[in-house]
Amino acid sequence: MKILVQFDCQIGDYSHSAYDIFKDKKSEWEYCKEFWGITKKNILEDNVFWDDAGMNAINVYSETEITDEEAATLIKLGVVYD
Repeated sequence: MKILVQFDCQIGDYSHSAYDIFKDKKSEWEYCKEFWGITKKNILEDNVFWDDAGMNAINVYSETEITDEEAATLIKLGVVYD
């Protein structure tokens, strides 16, 4: 099993969703840290984190367990990158 995580990203006035697949279940901070490469835990509000420059924000919108086959399909379709 793998974990599909949907992130809400706020970059300036622009917001979008992004997805990634993780091998193990983690805390919301750990997902955001690994996905965005954040080194400092700057908390904007509950489970919403600033990037290192304190200009953009990210949070986990959802996490879903998926099979290895489903993960391979998402990678093949370009929804996430391996």
